[in-house]
Formats: sequence, structure tokens, C-alpha cells
Amino acid sequence: MWGGGFPMSVTVIVTLLLVIIDVKASGEYCHGWHDSQGAWKEGFQCPEKIDGEDAIICCGKCELRYCCSSTEARLDQGSCSNDQKAQEPGTEGKESKDTGAESKNKNLKIQDNENVQ
Repeated sequence: MWGGGFPMSVTVIVTLLLVIIDVKASGEYCHGWHDSQGAWKEGFQCPEKIDGEDAIICCGKCELRYCCSSTEARLDQGSCSNDQKAQEPGTEGKESKDTGAESKNKNLKIQDNENVQ
């Protein structure tokens, strides 16, 4: 009855889970970039929902990226210089931004030096 292998119910359950989860091979990640108009475009994983399953390569130009299946059309994203998102004002890294106390102390020292002269 069991035949020495996995029970049929286990095989059916695993198959259903794979269909539900929609398991498929991941392709390349197209990094975010600034388009030719200077607008920021978010990056995406290939293939996108609108692409065929074989469109796993990031293709195009630095200013226009898409998923395709042609290795000849593959974009060397390392050669692109427009993939750095500009920092929002006021979001500098901690190492380049003074804390409030440090800034206040610097201002006091400057004022003290001006009063002495």
C-alpha cells in the first residue's frame, strides 16, 4: 500500500505548497538609478511580474533598465555612475553631523573668543 517511498499525501502537500509559494529561480537585481530626466527609479528583482520566467538578466542602459534573457544585452551595472540615490536634506550620516550638545559648545567657544578680542 505504501510502496516503500513517501506517502502520496506528503507528495501532494509538498506540490501544493510549491504552487502556492510560487517558487522560481531568482534572477539579477537591477539597482535603482537616476533616469535621463534625473528622476530616481527604484531597483527591482528580475524577472518582474510582467516579464517571462527566462528574463533573469538586468539589461538596458544605465538610464533605462529592464529584465531580459539575452546575455549579450546584459547591463554592466558596475560601470554606471547614476545609481547613487541623493541623500535627503537633514539625513547626513552620524559621523558628519554634530550632536546638539557639541554644536552648542562650539557656538559658545566662538562667542567667548569674540568677546575676548
